[in-house]
Amino acid sequence: KVTRQLVEDLLKFKRLDGVEAVLGALAEAAFKDGRQQAQLAGELGRLGIPVLVIWGAEDKILPASHAANAKGARTEVIEGAGHMVQMEAAARVNALLKEHLARA
Repeated sequence: KVTRQLVEDLLKFKRLDGVEAVLGALAEAAFKDGRQQAQLAGELGRLGIPVLVIWGAEDKILPASHAANAKGARTEVIEGAGHMVQMEAAARVNALLKEHLARA
């Protein structure tokens, strides 16, 4: 559940000295000219280990349709959750992680 305190905590982190510059550098490296530079989803099957991808069905930043590109991985799309699925559906995400780790 996204609370006012969560939003305040995230904003507090972004206000720390140097954070804005680091986030800008990461964004420029990963999304040069506004386009994603690396497509890693197709590489998951080559890792040689079990991979779990968890996606929020309502993700407006990276649509859940992208989960289909995670070849070689087990994908779980959680209904009613968005981009912050680990916070919006924490109990479900934790259950999936426990199950995945027990199989590994």
